Order: sequence, then structure tokens, then C-alpha cells
Amino acid sequence: MYFYDVRKIFGILLFSGTKKKRKPKDFAMCVAESKRWFAPVLFIAQPLSASSKMTPERQIQIAESFSSEFAEAELDIDLNESEFGLLGRGIFADSMDEKWNIFVTNGFLYFARSWSDKCIYKVSYETNGPATKLTKLKVTRDSFEYRSKDLIYDTNLFKKMLQMYLNRDDLYSDDRINLPLIKKTLEKYNGQNGLTKNIGSQSKELNLSIYASLLKSNLNYLKVAGLEELRTELKKYEDEYELLSLHIFNNQNPNSTTTYFFNQEGTKILGKIKIVRKKPADNRVDGSAIK
Repeated sequence: MYFYDVRKIFGILLFSGTKKKRKPKDFAMCVAESKRWFAPVLFIAQPLSASSKMTPERQIQIAESFSSEFAEAELDIDLNESEFGLLGRGIFADSMDEKWNIFVTNGFLYFARSWSDKCIYKVSYETNGPATKLTKLKVTRDSFEYRSKDLIYDTNLFKKMLQMYLNRDDLYSDDRINLPLIKKTLEKYNGQNGLTKNIGSQSKELNLSIYASLLKSNLNYLKVAGLEELRTELKKYEDEYELLSLHIFNNQNPNSTTTYFFNQEGTKILGKIKIVRKKPADNRVDGSAIK
């Protein structure tokens, strides 16, 4: 039986925009763009059983593919024993939906794309008893594998990814989270534990295309509330208009996620979409609001 993890949807929405503005006509094209250029679609991959992991020899092969052309940034990220243990055991893609293989070999931490096995990030670290400090980030500059040339952008993206895999909220902070209307929106969630919140920015066309594709492909597994209302509200905006989005999910209830959409300035709420993974026996999808 297939169970769709709605945190994957959150990853699609947060990390599916290319750094150079493009106009993919549907989600499939968006994914195709992400594979060829720089659009890392982040999904939460869980550690697999030992029998499913890549062999140490294969991990070494992938690590050695890291380009001799790279940019380097300083890191100062402290990990506890449990966090580094998760990375050390490895996080490996179990399907094409999961876009990263993450592992430690030969004294470095690697992030490699799952479909090409090409390393994008190589991280130096130091251990001191149970604590580990990530000290330096190397980012490939192989333009065929990775188009970005902005080291600040690359570093922030790495921190966002690591933050999500480790279920932390202190590695990267987007200043837009402090916009008055977004802060007011978040006040509704005061008192909830294990809350993850992130800011994204994608075009109207890309956002709507992603949701349309998700419904088409996963009609039996997902409930989506608020999409028609959002479409109606966005009719007055051009396809290229960049929407500011606030993604929220509670790690204690990973079966649902909520996304608020704002205008570019973050001064007006344009819509709210809630996605819930349906129970196996629930095959009904309608447009009614999900409370």
C-alpha cells in the first residue's frame, strides 16, 4: 500500500524554483528542469535498512566524483551525537521522489544527487567526544551538474536542507519570517510543539502547476483544501508573479501541512491550502475546507 508523506509536498514547494526565473508549464517539466539545472527538490528521506544502503565501496566512488572545481565557505555548525549519528548511518533515496543521498566516508560528509550520484556538497568536520562541528562547506562548480555561482545562496540552501533533515530550526532563518502579517499568522500556532515553519518564493504558475499535478497523480491519497479559492484570488496576477509562501507542519503530526500564500511584500494573504494524507479507506476528495 502506498503512503504519501506530505512533508515531501512541502519540500517540492520550498525548493522547486530555479535560481534563474523560468516558466515550466507543468510539474513534470519543473522536475525535468531541476534535474538538468539547479532546482534541488528536497524531500525527507528516512534512513533505510542496512540491506538497502549503498555499499561502502559505492559511497567512496560517489565521494571521489566530487569536482576539482569548487567554492568554499566557512561553517560553524554544532551537531550532537544523535544528529551526527543519523548522518553517519546515511540517508539514502528509496525512490525517485527522494533527491539526495547523504553519507559520511573518508572523513567527510557528502550530499549527492540520487539520480546522478554526483556530489554537490562536501563538508569538513571535527569531532570532540560526542560532539561534532561542521567546519567547511565545499560546493561543486561543475556547471553541468550545478548551475549556481552564488556561494551565499549555496550555503544558505545547505543550511536549510540540513535543518530539515535534522528537525532543527536554528541553522537558517529567513528575515521574511519577521514580516508583521507573517508573524501575526504564526501567532495562531502558539503553544504547538514540534512546529516547522519556512518561507518560500515561487511564481504563481509554478505553485498552481505543482498542486494540479499532485492532485492528478495522487487523487486517492491526498485531500487538498483551498486550491480553488487560491486560483480565484490569483486570477488578477500574471503567471510570473512571485508569491511569498509560509509552509507549516507539525513534526508530531506529519500527515498534514498548511501553506499560506501572500503577495510579494507579505502584506496581504492571498490564500491558504491545507493538505492531508488520506486514510486508506477514505477515497473522497472534495473542495470543502479541512478544519
